[in-house]
Amino acid sequence: MLVLRFSHVFFGALWVGMMAFQTFFLMPALAEVGPDSGKFMAALMRRRIPVILPIVALITLVSGFWLFQRLSGGAPAGLMRTPMGLAFGSGGLAALLAFLLGIVVMRPAMMRSTALQQSLASASPEERATRSAEIQRLRARGAMTGWVVMILLLYALGAMAVARYL
Repeated sequence: MLVLRFSHVFFGALWVGMMAFQTFFLMPALAEVGPDSGKFMAALMRRRIPVILPIVALITLVSGFWLFQRLSGGAPAGLMRTPMGLAFGSGGLAALLAFLLGIVVMRPAMMRSTALQQSLASASPEERATRSAEIQRLRARGAMTGWVVMILLLYALGAMAVARYL
């Protein structure tokens, strides 16, 4: 139980921290830099951030659902009738929604924008303008989704932090 709880808290803190850094600092800085940000994004891709972050999130989710099941004693409906259960349950739901939004909307937008950025050098001037506009659109979608994911994760963090005291 101790290893399970440690895994949940450790990987949850890593997930929230990485998303906070991306949302509050990285994405605005990349938007400010503009076309020159492609090299930096390629460097992040080589360090496998798009692979590592979903794994961190999955470990957090699986350990959290497992902890919830153990806490409920096999009766999750009964636990959900308590303020503590509602806090853990709604926090878990918010984290699950954040994960799904990140995987289905945010990650593909950022992966596509990075691929387009890398292809700009070999593009004709007409294609370059079209691709640059598409890159900006994809980054805007990723940034907006990042804010939604961040809000959901902050809610989950807050709910988990106070659940035992309700």
